[in-house]
Amino acid sequence: MKLRTKVFLVFITVAVVPLCFITFVAYSRYIDITNQRIDSLVSNMFSNAEKELNSTISTIKSTAGLFTFYADGNFSIIENLKDFSDPEEFHSDYEALRANENIRFVCENVLYSYDYIYGLYVFTPSGVILEHQNSQNGGIPPDYSPENDGWYQDTLELNGALYISPVKDHELFYGKTESVFFAQSLHDVYTHEFLGVLVIDCSPELFDISSINSYPEVTHFILKDTSSGSTLYADTYPDETIGQSRRMKTYETELDFPNLVLSASVDMDALFREYSFTGLVIIAAAAVSFAGAVLIAFFLSRSLTYPIEHLSRKMSRQDGRHLTTSSRYLNRTDEIGTLYNEYNNMIEELNASIKKDYQDKLITLDAQMKSLEARINSHFLFNTLESINSMAELDDNEQIATMSMALGNMFRYSIKTPSELVTLEDELKHVNDYVSIQQIRFDNRFRVDMQIPPELKRMKVLKLILQPLVENALYHGLGYCTFGDCITITGRKENRMICLTVTDNGKGIPPEKLEELKSRFLDEARFTDLGHRSKQSIGLTNIHTRIELYYGKGYGLSVESHETFGTTVGIKIPMLEKEEI
Repeated sequence: MKLRTKVFLVFITVAVVPLCFITFVAYSRYIDITNQRIDSLVSNMFSNAEKELNSTISTIKSTAGLFTFYADGNFSIIENLKDFSDPEEFHSDYEALRANENIRFVCENVLYSYDYIYGLYVFTPSGVILEHQNSQNGGIPPDYSPENDGWYQDTLELNGALYISPVKDHELFYGKTESVFFAQSLHDVYTHEFLGVLVIDCSPELFDISSINSYPEVTHFILKDTSSGSTLYADTYPDETIGQSRRMKTYETELDFPNLVLSASVDMDALFREYSFTGLVIIAAAAVSFAGAVLIAFFLSRSLTYPIEHLSRKMSRQDGRHLTTSSRYLNRTDEIGTLYNEYNNMIEELNASIKKDYQDKLITLDAQMKSLEARINSHFLFNTLESINSMAELDDNEQIATMSMALGNMFRYSIKTPSELVTLEDELKHVNDYVSIQQIRFDNRFRVDMQIPPELKRMKVLKLILQPLVENALYHGLGYCTFGDCITITGRKENRMICLTVTDNGKGIPPEKLEELKSRFLDEARFTDLGHRSKQSIGLTNIHTRIELYYGKGYGLSVESHETFGTTVGIKIPMLEKEEI
């Protein structure tokens, strides 16, 4: 066992015995107090839920009571309902409409006051249905008759007490929305004459007590109707998680409504974790005390091992692109100082070697790219000069001036551009100069259509990549305007890349030559082979090589062609805006 470990264990042994005893006593006391507090909080929450539900039930009872006791001057709802108490008496639609209007004020006040009430309905003995509803659950179907339904018979048997239905989409409402309704038989308070059945249709949110549940992750409320066994409310806490808890506590009470029972299941272990901060403070205090006792042992071991650990971390972070030295411990005269100084010397030598190798590669790359650029289509310049000379001998006209200016622009662009990267707009101007010359040469027998979005024109591209493709399309694709008459240049953005295409409607490329050309694109760029490219593919392969050398693998040209239908050459390069350069 190392000496550092032995010293460390001695100090831990001295500190851990008294510290564990004190921590145990304090933590046990904390557990008792916390359990008492949690029990009190849960009891208050359950009591508030009970009060909320009883208040809601009281509201429903008060609403039902309006139909028995409401009166305004000479008008009362009971007196209004007496007109429809005779089952044998026929009533016109107008009488039903007037009765509905008589109770409209009371019903609309109820609907406006309580959002969870969908509608109020009175089924009279004469078959007339008085109703007012907010359309959230439709209304009563015109041909509906409740006399044979179970809920109606149960309501009559309660003799004035409220009936409560299960939560579901009930057939008596054509809205087919889940709801719970209360029903009560109405009687004359003096003669006890049966006047009909009141139905109060409500949203299931009537019993929603989620706002009271302060601990929804650990507390599960359930409201049940024990007479029917139906669940009127259950929050979203998963029952299977409750069953897995080590310590559960259940609360249960009957509400101010027959057979309605509210119960709550509380995961005491999970709830205790909500109040574990103080316990963590006790443990943290014990840990701090323990740390104070072992501080000396820690620093003794650290003084020896930390310099080695630091150097190890420093070495592991080196990514091979730029190696960094360390300025620590260089003034030490022991083995640690020697190790750090030798490490720094090694890093400096490696950086110097990497820098030299990188510069050599850049010089070689630049030279090879310039060599490629110089070889692109020199025969075009000779053909152009020959055309200018021929036309100059015949006559001095505007065409010669145009060709001369365009040729001068092209010379300046090719030779005097200060950077390998130019804007796409400048590259398109170079193409226009070339096209101007060739349209004069071929008497405007072909056209070039450019479809480039304005936002792409300010992007940076490698120069001299479009004009050779247009030239290739004119000579090889259109066959000097023999096989076609249109060249189209398009551009678009795609996943932080610029995609350009040059398409002609010429004679196309035979399949065997197309496959040969594509295989050349797959070859590795070899500097020694630059002077040995085949004549028919020098433009395309040189452009592809330049792009690949400058931007890296994955960028370059692609070719698609069909004989007699034309050829499309695509360019894929990364997107570089002007300010990024």
